[in-house]
Amino acid sequence: MNDERGFTLVEVLFAMVILTVALVSLAELMAITLRMQMMGRNDTAAVRLAQSKLDELVAVDFDAAGSKASIGGDLDEDADGYHDVPADTVGFTRRWKIEAIAGETRVRLLTVRLIPDVVDRRTTSPIELVTIIRDP
Repeated sequence: MNDERGFTLVEVLFAMVILTVALVSLAELMAITLRMQMMGRNDTAAVRLAQSKLDELVAVDFDAAGSKASIGGDLDEDADGYHDVPADTVGFTRRWKIEAIAGETRVRLLTVRLIPDVVDRRTTSPIELVTIIRDP
């Protein structure tokens, strides 16, 4: 009587297929996690840069000669005096638009948009912040 126990070739192949599928799935999950981490880092940097421009423009006097809070700007094109490339972080162009609010002379609508230089929807996306500023 043969009482040897072990795995058959079919069982070993089946186990290897299951292991291969599991390892490939884990590798893909790691790649997705890395992309999400990069997107979070880039979005955080963009929001920080947009917020710094908001903070800068909130403190500006509307009536000062050559005021940065003058009505104007364009979010789709680089308008003189209404765009820059932040020096402390590479990879973004910052544009802003200041609009008058009907019936208000001391309040304006400010929109700041950060556009990534490298357009890759998996890791970067444009960020836009909108707020109301008033004359200090």
